[in-house]
Amino acid sequence: MLLKVNVTELQNHREKANMTPYRLAVAAGLPINSIYRLEDGSTKMTNHLRAREIARVLGCRIDDIFVKPKGA
Repeated sequence: MLLKVNVTELQNHREKANMTPYRLAVAAGLPINSIYRLEDGSTKMTNHLRAREIARVLGCRIDDIFVKPKGA
C-alpha cells in the first residue's frame, strides 16, 4: 500500500527529533536520498513499510506523517 507524505509534518517530526534527512534515512534503513526526495516533493508517495520505519525512528505514529490517498 502506498501512503502520501505530509511534507510539513515529516520535517517537523524530524527536526523535533534533532535528525538530519541523512541520519533519518540511515536509521530507518532507507536509501540515503529517500528522505530528501520526500521532503522536496519529488517523491509524493511511499510504501507503507518505509513509512512505518520512518515513523518508528521518529517515535511517532505513521498517520502523524502519512495519509492514505483518497480512494485507496
